[in-house]
Amino acid sequence: MRKQKVLVSCIAAVVGGFTASGVVAQSRAPKISSDMPVSDVAVDVYGQLNYGVLVGDTGDGSEHFIVDNDNSGSRIGARLKGDLDGTDLTIGAHVELEYQQNASNKVTLEERSISGEFNERQLNLFVSGGFGKLSLGQGDGAANGNIERDLSGTKVISYTNPSLVGGSLDFLDDATSTRVALGATTSDQDFESRYSRVRYDLPAMGAFKPVISQGIKGGDDVTEVGARFSGEFGGRIDGALGYSVRDVGGVTGDSETLGGSLSWLHDTGINLTGAYSTTSDDNPANPDADFYLAKLGYKIGRHAFDIHYMETEDRAEEGDSAETVGVGYVFTPIKWFEAYAGYNNHSLDRPGADFDDVDTVLVGGRLKF
Repeated sequence: MRKQKVLVSCIAAVVGGFTASGVVAQSRAPKISSDMPVSDVAVDVYGQLNYGVLVGDTGDGSEHFIVDNDNSGSRIGARLKGDLDGTDLTIGAHVELEYQQNASNKVTLEERSISGEFNERQLNLFVSGGFGKLSLGQGDGAANGNIERDLSGTKVISYTNPSLVGGSLDFLDDATSTRVALGATTSDQDFESRYSRVRYDLPAMGAFKPVISQGIKGGDDVTEVGARFSGEFGGRIDGALGYSVRDVGGVTGDSETLGGSLSWLHDTGINLTGAYSTTSDDNPANPDADFYLAKLGYKIGRHAFDIHYMETEDRAEEGDSAETVGVGYVFTPIKWFEAYAGYNNHSLDRPGADFDDVDTVLVGGRLKF
């Protein structure tokens, strides 16, 4: 609790001290020495609120919720940077906190109201130059987000990870009263996310941007490598690949994740997105799990539509197949606001069981500042 109060105070100081407009400000930085001053520090303060009405229908009944959309949760942050005079070096920091009340992946039929709390997303320092960029502290691993490249314009409602909306709702087998949480059976398995690490973004190699990182998450050593690429091929393309290994130890040994994603957007607005990931470890009781995504979208003016299919195999138990079929729509009337609506049908196929589907509808909006 004390740590969170300190973090919140830091953000408040940045917001109040550096900007009156809530977007960008300039502040004179102190000199490091008489021979090597730092140019004016640029401060970019930003944030977003992302709320919606979620309706969940399960074998246990239906309910509605007022939720923070975990596809892109509410947050506030600041980026600070300044050039080191006489060099090609830039020094900076990134601070970002998430605050979610009634997170869409946590609400249940029994617990519809969940108090919010601050969670640190980014707390790191960096230095960049001709050699690339070196970051130290809490932040994205080298492969984070590489299963989630998407040019459809519908990520806020039709995100790659199906468990982020309704993930705590249960599949129910009426015959045995067995319940399995949606989030336990399906995930895009997007590597190790954020943790305390050293990250090195190498200089771009043409269209490719390679990254490596090493750090600690939950007491485990984590190593990741990733690469993103973009360009033109009959339209715009955006893709990524990644690999991570987490030294869990014990019977589990190393937990490894491998995968990537590719999205293509034609000038007509038609777009296609695909993703794949696989995870494995040394524990024979933990089956290897695979995730697949296929998405067809269309963008026209301020409107974006999509239809998608996702499948996660063997995540909770060997033989499981968790499928998601859904549609999404996003309307962006102004640059800093999106209204959205989406529907997903989730099903779980397990040998010897008969689970009821879980259906979710989410309607809401995201305001950025």
